[in-house]
This record gives sequence, C-alpha cells and structure tokens, in this order.
Amino acid sequence: MARAGTMARRATAGLLAAAVLTAVCAPLANAADRPTSPKASTADGRQPKGLRTAVDRLVADGQPGVIVMTRRGNTVTHLAAGVADQETGTPMDPRDQIRIASITKTFTATVLLQLVAERRLSLNDTVDHWLPGVVRGGGNDGRRITVRNLLQHTSGLNEYALDPRIQTQPERVWKPRELVDIALEKEPLFDPGKGWSYANTNYILAGMIIEKVTGHRVESEIGRRIIRPLGLKHTSMPRGTGFSGPYVHGYYGSYGDVSTLISPSGGWTSGGMISTVDDVATFHRALFTGRLLPRAQQRELTTTRAVIDDGSPEDYGLGVYRVRLRCGSAWGHDGGWPGYRTWAYTSKDGRRQAIISYNRTDEKLQADPAFRADLKKVAEAAFCG
Repeated sequence: MARAGTMARRATAGLLAAAVLTAVCAPLANAADRPTSPKASTADGRQPKGLRTAVDRLVADGQPGVIVMTRRGNTVTHLAAGVADQETGTPMDPRDQIRIASITKTFTATVLLQLVAERRLSLNDTVDHWLPGVVRGGGNDGRRITVRNLLQHTSGLNEYALDPRIQTQPERVWKPRELVDIALEKEPLFDPGKGWSYANTNYILAGMIIEKVTGHRVESEIGRRIIRPLGLKHTSMPRGTGFSGPYVHGYYGSYGDVSTLISPSGGWTSGGMISTVDDVATFHRALFTGRLLPRAQQRELTTTRAVIDDGSPEDYGLGVYRVRLRCGSAWGHDGGWPGYRTWAYTSKDGRRQAIISYNRTDEKLQADPAFRADLKKVAEAAFCG
C-alpha cells in the first residue's frame, strides 16, 4: 500500500505546531446543519471481513476517529469509529466534511487533461509558454519544464510547503505566485524529466496554467467540469479556513484541534479542497472508469513510472498513482493536512473502492511500524474484503 506516515511528502501545508497556536479560529459549523439523509449502508448490513476489528485498532493506536467507505459492485458500506470532536464527544459520521489535501491534485490533473482533450493546450507545452518568466532563477527555467513534468512530478522543482515562512504564518492568505517564488529560491533537484520528486509546487503552477488557459478562477473550472456534473454537493475549494457544513475536527500532534486554523491558500490546487468520503469515491469511480476523460487522455492519466516515495514503491501517473494490494491493483491518491489524513483506492473497473480517513496527524504515530501495519490491515480489509 502507499505510505502510512509521510507528512513531508503528502502534508500539503506541513505547518509547525507552534505556529498553529498563534492562529485565530474561524466560526465552527453548527451541528444542527448536519444533512438529514440517512447514513448509507450495505443492503444486508454485512461488512468486509475483519474490517471492524482493523478500524477499532486504529482508534486504540491513538486516532480520535476513523471513517471507512467501501464498495463491492453496487453495494456500499460505511463504518465509523471514535469521535469527530474530542471536546463534545460527537461520534465520527461518514457524512461529515474532511480536508482531502493532496487528493486535490487529482482534480487539478483532470481539469488540465480535459483542456488537453479540447486542444486548448498540450502536455508538451512548456510552463514558460503559459506563464512567461514565472519560473526563473536559482537555475530553474520554465522554458525547459513541460505541463507533463508538472503533473508527473518530474520537473525537478523544489518544495515550498516546508519553508519557515509557510510554517510560521498558518493563517496567512497566500497568492499562488508567492508559493512558487519560495520554491524557486532553491536550485532544481535535477534536470526536467531526469528524475522524480513529489513537490506541491508543481500543482500550484498547474493551477496557474488552468487559470491562464481558461481565463477563469480554477475553483470555477473544477466546479463546472467535475463537482456539479457529478453532484459532489459537499466538495469545494474554500477561500476561508472554515467548512460549509458539519465537519470532522482535525488534531495535530499534542496541539489539539487545528481544524479551522490554517488557510487553504497554502495548498490551493495542490491540496486546498474539502470533501466527504462519498464524494471522493464518486469522483474517483467516475474518473477511473472513463467518465471524465476521452480515451487518449485516460491513457495519459494512467501511464505511470515506477517510483520510490519515502521508501515505498508506487506507480505514479498524472496526479494519480497505482499501488498493489493483496487482491490486485488499486488506483487513487492520498492526502495529508495538519489534523487530516485520507487514503483513496479504486479498482480500474470501479467495482472495488476503499476511502479511509482519520483525524490526527502525529509524526511519531505516523512513523510507528505498528500503526503502519494496522493501517495496512484496514486498507486490505476495506478494499479486498
């Protein structure tokens, strides 16, 4: 399975816990606003074998709460354990919103590939073609980096998210260009196309290109092309730190609830979206079964290169990856944000899915071999049954 505890790569904000304490909390969503539709479940109430035990184990390991959505054909099961709010004791609810962080990248890549299908740009276009002069300095050169390099993380550009300026200003509203400029202060890691290194910088530039090509805000393009057609009612790229409905509270290390302390502008098109497990599942099922892209762009999406990310193997495509579970290959992406971690797995035919989300990010816990082994058991049970 993909990594169970790599905050540096997937944690889009990667903010210092001390900085979180200085932020001002936004108004919380009212629990009375919770959707009134009943929780979905299997028709006969059965859960994948061993899943309940595996999920309960994650709570015993130290997670406040866990949500799992699974699919077998047309049968969907939701399972929740623990609490969404430690202060009130409100239990986890699969309908609640979560920060999906780097799963945002798959939305961004999908929009860009749709624009390619419309012949409004090419994957072989350079960054400089669309953003003249933006990527220059420190040995970085946008004339040598293509759109494909951005989506595939083969640009060689450095990461911006762990810079002290980002870490110590969690509430600041960042402009995309400011984030890119931070990354450009460092020399490239390698020549474009000559290596692989996961960097949120790539997807900030991808978002800027979407806006340049379309003349519209990227949030509008994601809404028009994906969110509204698929009926993703609880998915958005918010400008503020709050949520649009009931949400899972996220806990960062020993510093408590950081749910509404961090501006999503620090993630934007690399990791700024909120959603629910069902909306993520709907999006990924539509994407991997070919509903959102023509065949040529679908091939581009799922043409992968073998990479080692923080010691774990995966096959990375364009904003998606493939991992091997015991019952076969699973496609998707994962996302980490202070207080939130989500893993999304979908079979290529869409008949199997597993979305796993929990609400405490703690580097010590995430790196603990026992926790990682327990997380793998959840993924195997949820996806394979």
